[in-house]
Parts: sequence; structure tokens; C-alpha cells
Amino acid sequence: MVHPYRHERIGLATIHAKELAVAPPFWRLLDAQIVVAPNVDTDSLGTFSGEVPRPAPVVETCAAKAELAFRTLDVDCAIASEGSYGPIDRVPLNPAGVEVMAFVDRRRGLRVIETLATHRTNWRLMRFKAGDPGVPLAVKALGFPDYGVFVICNSDGSQPVKELACLDEVVAAVDREASRSEDGLAMLIADMRAHRNPMRMKVLRALSWKLARRLQRLCPKCHTPGFGHIESRRGLPCEDCGDATHWIDFEIDGCAACGHAVGRPRKDGRLTASKLSCASCRGD
Repeated sequence: MVHPYRHERIGLATIHAKELAVAPPFWRLLDAQIVVAPNVDTDSLGTFSGEVPRPAPVVETCAAKAELAFRTLDVDCAIASEGSYGPIDRVPLNPAGVEVMAFVDRRRGLRVIETLATHRTNWRLMRFKAGDPGVPLAVKALGFPDYGVFVICNSDGSQPVKELACLDEVVAAVDREASRSEDGLAMLIADMRAHRNPMRMKVLRALSWKLARRLQRLCPKCHTPGFGHIESRRGLPCEDCGDATHWIDFEIDGCAACGHAVGRPRKDGRLTASKLSCASCRGD
């Protein structure tokens, strides 16, 4: 069977060169062409520098971003991504992130979402006073100039300083923003925009392969693309007493179009859980 997306033109809503990550897997796996949508302002749906807040939760914002491509391209399918990075609540010194990618097929009424959590990030947020001698070292630790940075007044985040090209410009921006801040501090933050963050671009490339592989799979019932994981069911039996535990028992793959779903066993083939994870055996 010829895949439905063979030779399909798929619009990509981006102003940050994400086509470098998205296009190769869609070409290799689906024989589909990624086309960047012209004249779209994805920053209107939120910025990493904070001056424009995200209007909705990350998944809904990502789907809305994909829809932007339909405004300027004559295509039936569109794609976009949205990322969220910062400290982990339980381990604040170890930043992490999650990337979300949305694929919308308006001809079939299909929406497929894939996500990828990652610890591969240089995200950091630091605060400095004007004239702090530690600024150059901190900037270099963030990977600058290969990786971009933002400088933001600590008491007024409405005017972040972007597109800084050299260390002298960063130091001057920190001094200036700290001087105008009510508390005398400026924030130095890693620029997480894809075209200014090679590490994030690698994560987006991995997520693009994940999404393309999912779209490659057709529903065994209606043959719609995107058949894949929709749910994990917990309750793997204890190896000692047989009671259900919180461990995942099996996975469920499903179709977003017709609702057909099938269960599949754990990838590791495990049939029982450790008794150390069993509430009955521990006497909880």
C-alpha cells in the first residue's frame, strides 16, 4: 500500500529554523516534503524570553501553532513544536525539559501529538549585579557564542535583550539591565530558541523521528496514519503474592481517527513486579 503521506507537502510553523530538524525524518520515512510557512509569527503564542506568555497549556498551544501554517500555505497537513524548560521541582539544580510536537491533518480531521522529555539541556537562570566579575565565566559556561543568551531586567521582564553577538555586548547588557532594575539585578538566561541552541535542535530532531515513525504506522482497521501509543495501564502483578502494583502492566496503541485500540506487552517482556514495589508485601 502506498503511504497516504507520500509526496505530501506538510507546512511547518516556525521562525527559528526547525526545518533543519524536522525535514530529514519526514523525507526519509514518509517521502513527504516539509515546507516552512511564510509570514507566520509563532512568537505571538509565547516566547522563551518571557515577554509574551503562552496563552494555553503546552499541548493546546502547540496545536494552535501548527494551525498557523494553514493561514499562509495551501496544504492539508501542518506541524509545529513547543518546548518547556526549567528546573525540576524535586531536584532544582538539575534542569530538564519537555518537547511537544503536533501534527494536524485537516483533510482527515486528525491530530497526533508526540512528546519527548529530556535532561539534555544547557538551560540555566542566573542573576548578577552590575560589574560582577563572574559574568564572563557564566556566559562561557552556557556555551556562548555557539549557544545564545538572553539578558533581562530582574524587575521588568517586558524588554529582554536578545541577539547578543559577543561577550562585550552581554556584559554591557547585564550592567545596563541591572542598573535599571529595582533590586539592582539582571537575569542571564540560556536562549532556548532552536536556531540559537544546538542541543535543543538535537532533541527536536529525535522527536521528529519519533513522530514520523508514528505517522508511518497505519491503523490496522481504517488505515489512517498515526497508529501508536495512547495509554499505559498499571497493575503488573507482584512476583511474590500476585497483587497488582503501580508498575505498568501493558501498553495500549490506538487510532485517533476511528478509535480502534489494541494492547501490547511491556517492551522489556517483564511479567511480574518486584515485591519491594508491592504494598501488600511491604505491609503498607
